[in-house]
Amino acid sequence: TCRPLPAAGHMMINRRPYDRYFPDLLRRNDLLTPFLVTGTLGCFDVMVSVRGGGQTGQAQAVRHGIARALQNYEPALRPYLKPYGLLSRDSRIVERKKPGLKKARKAFQWVKR
Repeated sequence: TCRPLPAAGHMMINRRPYDRYFPDLLRRNDLLTPFLVTGTLGCFDVMVSVRGGGQTGQAQAVRHGIARALQNYEPALRPYLKPYGLLSRDSRIVERKKPGLKKARKAFQWVKR
């Protein structure tokens, strides 16, 4: 869930400041990409709720949520966000485990004799 509010530019993720939630600079840059592309850095307060996945996946999910929220707030920003792929969802999902196999594709060790 992502809620942008026109204000001073604070960002909270799961009720924590974004720089404390993502101490890694690379992940923080991911979050700021939609604002940098549209030139709205510091124009919105953002409150985000995210769960599941790892740090990179969460950072990219937050980036996607921010981009979609900005587009919903101001539809004129869509042409700026689209070329950077910020509005496209990553459609990859975990493949299910098949019966008779150890995992989705991994088989039990085969013994000839």
